[in-house]
Amino acid sequence: MTCGGEKMQINLSATGFWKINNSKDEYPGDLYLNKDEGGIVLYIRIPNRGAPMSYLEFPLEISFITGSTINNGKVTLVNCSRISTESRIGTEEVFGYSAQFMFNGVKFNKEEDIAFSKMTISIPGIIQWGDVSNYIQPDLEGREDSFIDLKIIEPIEIYSNEIYTLYYHLTFSDPFYFMQEEITLKQKPYLIIEPQSVQTIEWFMETAKQMKRLLELAMGVPLSYDSIIVESPDIYYEFEEGRKHSRPLEVLHAYKQNVDNKLSIKRIKKHDYLFNLSELKQADFLQWQEVANKLEPIIELYIESLYNQNLSVSRHFLNMVQALETYHSRRIANSLGDYKQRVEKLLEVRPEAFREKDREFLLDDSRNFITLKSRLADLLLANYRFIFYTGEFKLLEFPQIIATTRNYYTHYNQKLEDRSLKGEKLVTAFHILRNILEFYLLKEFGFEEDFIHERIRERIKPIVNNIEIRKADERKNKQK
Repeated sequence: MTCGGEKMQINLSATGFWKINNSKDEYPGDLYLNKDEGGIVLYIRIPNRGAPMSYLEFPLEISFITGSTINNGKVTLVNCSRISTESRIGTEEVFGYSAQFMFNGVKFNKEEDIAFSKMTISIPGIIQWGDVSNYIQPDLEGREDSFIDLKIIEPIEIYSNEIYTLYYHLTFSDPFYFMQEEITLKQKPYLIIEPQSVQTIEWFMETAKQMKRLLELAMGVPLSYDSIIVESPDIYYEFEEGRKHSRPLEVLHAYKQNVDNKLSIKRIKKHDYLFNLSELKQADFLQWQEVANKLEPIIELYIESLYNQNLSVSRHFLNMVQALETYHSRRIANSLGDYKQRVEKLLEVRPEAFREKDREFLLDDSRNFITLKSRLADLLLANYRFIFYTGEFKLLEFPQIIATTRNYYTHYNQKLEDRSLKGEKLVTAFHILRNILEFYLLKEFGFEEDFIHERIRERIKPIVNNIEIRKADERKNKQK
């Protein structure tokens, strides 16, 4: 069976009776699931031997649906959207809904009851970013009987404010039976989100999304959500003498993505992390949260290369150019008037002899609007506080080369073909542009200037080395 026209296999999981937004009416229906890919589909079946029922018999969007399965199970589906309507004349009407979340073992009475005090969400592939481990190599001096030790890592606080606290945590396997040929030790990284007051599942997912975006930028790889567990003060086990213990709920969700975290055949070469967990403590997480929404289009362009490795080199290049152009427009200067004022303020720090030349570099061709060339020139100067590596491209010519190449690939103007970058030079230009964007992203994260400068120089080194190797090969070939 396919779900919503997409090629996702879903299997019958439960049959039971269902209530829409906990109304009095109860309807028979079948629940289909694909736990690995997050498929949650409910088909409500209404016997009908008369005329076809109205398409709007049920809402197209339903906040939550509760159900009781024939084996006495309790289920709540949240954020349900209509995916199909079928009239089987003389037998039944079938209304199909996909859900974003499913809570097994609980039925909520009201929408406002679907709120939680804690979420633990797994994001596979981030252990190296976290830079801690429960398994450690022991000090072998005097310890010849041990090759691995266990050091339990307590949750590490990433950020805290008056609304919530965010932690990084690792669970670990602890095999209790050792009389077997193979023993597997496994760690699983989680984010833990604990608000000061109960919050909706949507609030938790939005908070987790901000951190996931930050992790993707930091690591340079696409990431996905795996298991999600929530807790609520109203959901608990009750023991003797009235003792209560929180009962965690595992959440089946539609936020799973098939992501290859190995990216072993990645065209765009992977460098070291932009920053890791311990370095994140030097950043200003609050500042990042305040600008994250404004930066979202830039981030989407940045990580499209991570998710879509089938893009051509020219598309990678165009994405990075657009990301820089959008960043300058949203965070530095939107209108030509604002930009001209910025330029004059910038030039105040320059010696008088250089001002006119710099003014021409920053404003050349920007008569009616801010051109791409001017935006790139401004970003490249970095307030005269950092010098970017531009490889074989002369710094003062680089903005024009990039603008010409962008215009060639977007408009396919053959007059620009000879002056446009291709092949290895286009790849190099992409990395230089990415290096510039990462400089400004680190500023938005609130890192100190010294850290930013050192990290940006580190991350361009592979490109510097590649260029040097290529030049050496070219010299060697000329000598033959």
